[in-house]
Amino acid sequence: DTWDMNRLYSHIEKGNYAPLPYKPLSNTEMQIISNTIKDCRQPGDNHQQIIEKCMKSWGASFNSSQDASRVEKDELIRQVISELFSQIHQRQPTEMEQLENIQQYKLHTARLGRQKALGKLIESLLLSTEFAYRSEFGEGDPDQYGRRMMKPRDASYAISLALTDASPDERMMNAASQGRLNSRTDYEREVRRLLKRRDQWTIIDENVQAANLNASVTNQPIRKLRFFREFFGYPMAQEVFKDDSRFGAGRHEQAVSRLIDEADMLVEYVLEKDERVFEELLTTDKFFVYHSGDSEAMEAGSQQMKMVFERFKKQDWENFAPEDIAPHREFLLTIWEFRKTRGDDNKALLTTLKRMMPALERHFSKGQSNGMPYMKMSMGFWHGGNVLGRTGQQMRGEQVTTYWNLDWKTWDYPARQPAHVPNRKGMLTHPAWLIAHSQNLETDPIHRGKWIREKLLSGTIPDVPITVDAVIPPDHHKTLRQRMEIRTGDAYCWRCHQKMDPLGFPFESYDDFGRFRTRESLEHPDNLMTEAKRGSWNEFGATLPTYKTLPVDPGGVLEGTGEEKLDGKVVDAFDLIDRLSASSKVRQSIIRYAFRYFLGRNETLSDSKTLLDAEKAYTDSHGSFDEVIVSLLTSDSFIYRK
Repeated sequence: DTWDMNRLYSHIEKGNYAPLPYKPLSNTEMQIISNTIKDCRQPGDNHQQIIEKCMKSWGASFNSSQDASRVEKDELIRQVISELFSQIHQRQPTEMEQLENIQQYKLHTARLGRQKALGKLIESLLLSTEFAYRSEFGEGDPDQYGRRMMKPRDASYAISLALTDASPDERMMNAASQGRLNSRTDYEREVRRLLKRRDQWTIIDENVQAANLNASVTNQPIRKLRFFREFFGYPMAQEVFKDDSRFGAGRHEQAVSRLIDEADMLVEYVLEKDERVFEELLTTDKFFVYHSGDSEAMEAGSQQMKMVFERFKKQDWENFAPEDIAPHREFLLTIWEFRKTRGDDNKALLTTLKRMMPALERHFSKGQSNGMPYMKMSMGFWHGGNVLGRTGQQMRGEQVTTYWNLDWKTWDYPARQPAHVPNRKGMLTHPAWLIAHSQNLETDPIHRGKWIREKLLSGTIPDVPITVDAVIPPDHHKTLRQRMEIRTGDAYCWRCHQKMDPLGFPFESYDDFGRFRTRESLEHPDNLMTEAKRGSWNEFGATLPTYKTLPVDPGGVLEGTGEEKLDGKVVDAFDLIDRLSASSKVRQSIIRYAFRYFLGRNETLSDSKTLLDAEKAYTDSHGSFDEVIVSLLTSDSFIYRK
């Protein structure tokens, strides 16, 4: 329905797309054209030749008049050069740069003419080092350690681009030019101001937007959110190919894009609260599932559906005739789907009602308080929807619920979100993270464990030796864990795998689509029990074949926190996550990655105080990530250059 050509043509026909009214040339203009034709026309010329001769004559005349009327003045050239520097380098040129560019312009003009000379100037500015690279050199007298503070202008760019994708705003530029960006206090003032700004919206991920009309925008400083996107790596879920037939609920590609969008919303929510940020991201049991972020709007959309159900549930709507709609017409036209019905006659409204009621019965017939307000009638994106995303676009991808073991057709929908979802705890059980760290056809305990070892426990895992065939042998009578333990349990392999596998095994409670499970399906033709049947769904709304299963073993081992009370055997993913969130080493590891992200380099021994100060800022502020950023961007590691 997105590319319904008949509707597109109808939209164009109704639009005001008439050609501009014809206006004849003046007598003077017509006389010029007639005279030029007489001068240029030769016996035997065709129409095209006459037109080309006239155009050439007018072009020569124009250039001649321009050359005669213009006298080059250095002041005019200066103005052009100043404008080019302003647009390309976002600053005014120095006097030496003015003189050099004036000389270059005159040399090019003598050989190439004005227009091409101007092009050469633009080329030279675009090819300059300053355009390709941002400088952050210190200036002034060095301190006792040989360090200099950044130039105020360089500092304005460093601060702005550490938090946003934009150049310094007017207030920042004024502070730099007026001597109010020369101290640690000045840096802190500007950093805090940018962290509080909510008047600028930024696109988070164009790929997520394009896949399913997702909003994927934020009014928080974009790089604050982007740090956690890169840290957890959940946007990579779009890059992991999954077969739609194994998803079982439509197109995985579209649904997973909404999943990523709502993972972004969760991170935004935690960052906006800015309390115990690391712990909340690791342990929260509240998530966004098919939600715009506007709880009032989602609740209103859900209540509209319930009003329709309550009005007709006891009536014989299945046998209604068009005339039976008349008493309900006024009410129906208050509901979005009915207002958008093609044609406003009773017959069209009845058709819509008969198509909606079966879905509404599934929503409410078992005593559910709310139904999920997805569109029951497929419509083109230009119509909008009964609920809208943050950018005012139609919301799609209701099948996202199946990743959470929820059926969008029957779920008692919590309109106010984030809301509790069973069997979930934090980002490491979010389906987006689980899919991003999975393989095409099965889970990936090795890389899930590797992620925890490196990102949360500050460990390192060497590359796979070139002599090792890193493949888990297939055996459709065993679970993946059983096959791995045979392969990686070898003494040579276990030296590295002991640091990863025991951390990844607890997440075997989730399949490669992030769906919770207690038994693992042995997906192989020999183990097939029943085939997928069109029109039938399992408990979370997917149409899937069933296979023989074996129980999942989610036990694991945590080592490396440096705390005896936390290290040891873990029962499952929840147990592992609780221990990780209580570890000071995990907190320090996240802060170390934040240092690398916001300062754009790895830490060195001389940065020890910066890291300690950032951790203290976090603990003293009851877990504020904003305070971590302020600490990092006002530290000696950020302010000084050597």
